[in-house]
Amino acid sequence: MDISIIIVNYNVKDFLAQCLSSLRNALDGMESEIIIIDNDSQDGSKDYLPKKFPEASYTWLDTNIGFGAANNIGIEQAKGRYILLLNPDTLIEKDTIRMMISFMDKEPKTGIAGCRVLNADGTFQLACRRGLPTPWASFCKLFGLQSLFPKSPLFARYNLTYKSEMETYDVDALIGAFMFCRREALLASGGFDTDFFMYGEDLDLCHRVKKLGWDIRYYHEPTIIHFKGESSRRSSMNEIMVFYDAMEIFAKKHFGSSRFFLFFLKIGIKSRAILATFEKHFSDMLLLFFDIFSIIGSLLFATDIRFGNPFAFPDYAYPTVFIAMISVTIGSLLISGAYFEHGGKVRPILMGYFAAFFILSSLTYFFKDFAFSRGVLLMSMGFALSISIIVRLLWHAYHTIKGKKADKRVMILGWNEHESDIIDALNTADTHNAIIVGRILMNSNDPQQTYIPLLGEFSALESIIAHHSIDEVLIIDKHIDSDQIMTLSMKLQSQNVRIHAVQEYDDVIVSHIAEDISGISPDIPIVNLRLFRHRLIKKIGDITLSLFFLSLGLPLVFLLSDKPFVFLKTLIDVIFGRISIVGVYQRDASFPDALPGMTGLALIGNPEMMSKTAIHDLDAHYIRYHTPGLDLEILLKHLVRKGLRGFKLRS
Repeated sequence: MDISIIIVNYNVKDFLAQCLSSLRNALDGMESEIIIIDNDSQDGSKDYLPKKFPEASYTWLDTNIGFGAANNIGIEQAKGRYILLLNPDTLIEKDTIRMMISFMDKEPKTGIAGCRVLNADGTFQLACRRGLPTPWASFCKLFGLQSLFPKSPLFARYNLTYKSEMETYDVDALIGAFMFCRREALLASGGFDTDFFMYGEDLDLCHRVKKLGWDIRYYHEPTIIHFKGESSRRSSMNEIMVFYDAMEIFAKKHFGSSRFFLFFLKIGIKSRAILATFEKHFSDMLLLFFDIFSIIGSLLFATDIRFGNPFAFPDYAYPTVFIAMISVTIGSLLISGAYFEHGGKVRPILMGYFAAFFILSSLTYFFKDFAFSRGVLLMSMGFALSISIIVRLLWHAYHTIKGKKADKRVMILGWNEHESDIIDALNTADTHNAIIVGRILMNSNDPQQTYIPLLGEFSALESIIAHHSIDEVLIIDKHIDSDQIMTLSMKLQSQNVRIHAVQEYDDVIVSHIAEDISGISPDIPIVNLRLFRHRLIKKIGDITLSLFFLSLGLPLVFLLSDKPFVFLKTLIDVIFGRISIVGVYQRDASFPDALPGMTGLALIGNPEMMSKTAIHDLDAHYIRYHTPGLDLEILLKHLVRKGLRGFKLRS
């Protein structure tokens, strides 16, 4: 057999369907096999894919074991002399695989080869060929020197931005989305290291294959399109945490002998992780800081209205009144879910401010020296609430006009008999922000009179796109193959236009393209433990209970625990966030937010009598359906059944 193609799928059946369609053309006449390993997708992949593509073989896993581990299952099944490790969110040129086989046949020392990888807008994907993340290269990447000096061989070694994308040469690493492997080299390396759940495993594999004496080559002539990050976008995992954890694993594994370097690299990794998290939640952070300033301003304004002076309270009241009001109000808003989950909805804002008013009003009964005026408090809360709602309405209006929900101007390229169904999908209520401007016909035999305006000839495509300010081009012509799509993508690269293709009508693919054009993310099951307010309440509970046992409850520890000192050390680990009082039995890489617990759903029973599958299901249930009430219920049941002696004391 010439080639085995291994694809790991996770919740991207629409992209995988397009990928498999392009593979049908690319593999025509070749002795090949397609092996699909599914990482417990929840999007209907199991019902849809085998019917649509019966030529592929499928392995359906009952849990998400990670990218590398799933690929290893496929590698064990593969029979081809070459093995292509391919992402499902890719589109393959017709001649890509033939060209890769020919290249590898001529390069017997090459263990793994990669090709030119493009983004959906035709731009070059830098990660498709990389240098080894040595201490210096990692430092330049993490601290921005590569971005400042992209053409410097000294500073840009990580992404090799000083090298041309249109030349073939040796590299240190390739992207996991397309790794064309020689069977002997891949088997000699032992496959992927399963310590990496997702990200970093491609770097590690290339490094180990190279250490075995094989070359790693970037071959520029064949091309694919990679719709980067779709699996992680449709999962419930914290992709930022997983990515930077993978960087740390790689550094420890290959550069662990240098403690000095490892220390500074960890600082860089943590700094970049914090920065990436901030960038991801920038709008929420902006709203949070705006709320803080509006609370301060509202208090000063209300005090001025009531007393004729914005600083009319006694001197001892400042800055305590500001700190108390901000802490209680922002804390209430966080717990109500006003940030990091609801996207600026008004309901959690109302709940947060009402809770804050109730708490602050109650505090004045206990702190008489600060009970200056409930009228000022009421006005301050009213002003701050009004400002907060107005800002969110303006924020929503901005995104509707200019942001993610802004209108996308769509041009249709070509014609097919399912055109009306495709256009209807773009005109649904959810995708109402897609404006179909018109069409360009590819064939003179196609119907000229349609209800979509004819914009002009294909030869004038670029000027038409510029004239009509087109954002998205939707190709529906059956005669345009994947090679032409890529050529068109590169041709329109400077126009900042995204290209989508649906030449053969398929409900799943049409639905995916409608979502992609409109900017609407597919529904992802809500995982409660990922919600910020759940983690915040859980952390407060962990610290409060730990501090109790470390102070007032200390006699109980020595009275009721058979290992009091170990118990106390475990509580210190809880305070520092290494473990949780109530948590999972075993940490799962697909849910890195979930900490191991001193107790949990499995531990209130008898985990020694449970199978690994049963324990995993209990942990998965806890992660998905977590509430503070569930934590309390587990804790009470544990204390009733086992007391302090039953806690799992983790080192």
